[in-house]
Amino acid sequence: MKRVFISHPYKDDPKGNKKRVDTICRELAERDDILPISPLHLFSFMKDDSNREEILQVCFRLIDICDEVWIYGDSEGCKKEREYALSRGKKVLNKCGDQNGEAKQINSRNYKKINGGNQSRKLL
Repeated sequence: MKRVFISHPYKDDPKGNKKRVDTICRELAERDDILPISPLHLFSFMKDDSNREEILQVCFRLIDICDEVWIYGDSEGCKKEREYALSRGKKVLNKCGDQNGEAKQINSRNYKKINGGNQSRKLL
């Protein structure tokens, strides 16, 4: 079974984002070949962002044990998780899609080409 880390924004719309990730994880869990790993579900009970860096470190450890990272947003946390996953050689998919709604695989080589080495620019 493939372990997939679900990277999704949270802070700007906690209830809406949790609902969206609920749907993503439910659909993936119905498949026999994917185990979704959702940090949003692990930490959404927290009331504030005061532990943000500690949470991010836990996310990095979760990425270490996952086979792939699927990115569903372009938030600061998603960017950091993407960067970490790429630095570890993980397969990273941009699930936001392009104009056709297709997922694109990101690797460290094409990320640098697209992003020009500037981590603050939008990925795709």
